Amino acid sequence: MPRSVRRRPQSGGLKRRPLSSAAKRGASTPWPTIEGFLNAEEGCISLGAINDSSLGYTAIASDDHNMLVALVRERGETLRQLLDRLEQALALAIEEQIYVDEINGP
Repeated sequence: MPRSVRRRPQSGGLKRRPLSSAAKRGASTPWPTIEGFLNAEEGCISLGAINDSSLGYTAIASDDHNMLVALVRERGETLRQLLDRLEQALALAIEEQIYVDEINGP
């Protein structure tokens, strides 16, 4: 599956604050960025199939305006591994404005 990574200009998007180290330490899961994103009510995370059956299982994080991360579960990948990838990609999206889109391609 082709992977698309892009950086959006900061002037056109929402300004995001990196999660504080205290927030990351207080996380109740191994995915502090995901937990902080949901706790801050900044957007939503969806897991599961989408309308394209060829893609199978996906993990998508979005805010009110943009899709920040779109991952396609790889063959043999466990849910934990998918969530680990989502954690890393969401941190990049929030802190560096680097977005991963494995669904739509380049």
